[in-house]
Amino acid sequence: MARALELREGARVVCPKCGRVGTLKVDSFKAGGKEYKYWVVRHGTKRCILKRFEEPRKAQPPALSLPQEREEEARSVGVAVESFPRELQRRAWYIVKLSSSVGALKENPSQENLQKLKNTAGQVTERLGVATATLLEAAERFIAAKTDAAKMRLNEELTLTACRILSSLPVEEKREKGREVAAPVLVALSSLEANVGSLAEKVDALSSLVAGFKRIEEEVGALSEKISTLSSLPATVQTLEEKVSALSVEQLAEEVAKRIPLTAISRQKTKGLRKMILEVLSDGKERKSDEIQEELKKRFKVEVSESSLTGRLSELTREGLLARERKGGASYYRLAGRG
Repeated sequence: MARALELREGARVVCPKCGRVGTLKVDSFKAGGKEYKYWVVRHGTKRCILKRFEEPRKAQPPALSLPQEREEEARSVGVAVESFPRELQRRAWYIVKLSSSVGALKENPSQENLQKLKNTAGQVTERLGVATATLLEAAERFIAAKTDAAKMRLNEELTLTACRILSSLPVEEKREKGREVAAPVLVALSSLEANVGSLAEKVDALSSLVAGFKRIEEEVGALSEKISTLSSLPATVQTLEEKVSALSVEQLAEEVAKRIPLTAISRQKTKGLRKMILEVLSDGKERKSDEIQEELKKRFKVEVSESSLTGRLSELTREGLLARERKGGASYYRLAGRG
């Protein structure tokens, strides 16, 4: 990927791995007590690793035959080693070896197991050109913290390292490996899709059932409120009966009068009040409104408000039945035509 780039430190380039613009740098990684340098593209605090940095004016070291490595691979994998491409076998073997070291560290977080992991990571970096610095950082953090979060981080870094190991395969071997890996994945995806479809139908049915239960619950709640209201009616009726039985005839009549529409009664009462006023003034004497009010109460046992009395007196005056005269700031009333 990095061959198309001009490898010049500090240059702004388009990253061939993620497609974003970044700065070309040379970063150092430590693994197994050794330091390794790689060309990377920096994106702020993150980076994409491109290739091993080669010191200028130094010949590229010849490819390692690694007889011991080959012997370990053959002993671990057995006869099946020859049935896959050579480079794929090497990378698969190192992934297993690295995973085994991480598993031993998680089971027994000791400095001894950490050192074994560092040795294995150093071999991966030296022989395959894959950076393992972040994996070792996660391992050291797990040793220090021993928390679930640190363990999850270690698992993630192991997965990323395995992906880097496989991504360093030549293109043809990647395609072959991809087909092998994709076949069972596609079958699993088809089965998963069918299961998801069946599950979606069940969820829809369950949602409808839950909605029905909620509706029934609301209706039951409304019905309970109505029943509660009805259940309180006998007590209300009994209370009213007790109150009615405790009232005298006069008090009962008064209560009934309060609740009967007073329009017709008011009209009749108004006509009667006019006649009573004329009856009070029939003796020809002049009287003030409060004197007339007192005479009404005395003669007819009627209590009239001042506003009602004033209204009736004004009506009779306008009609010419009464005469009004102002004396000393007070109004005096008498029958018209007398005096």
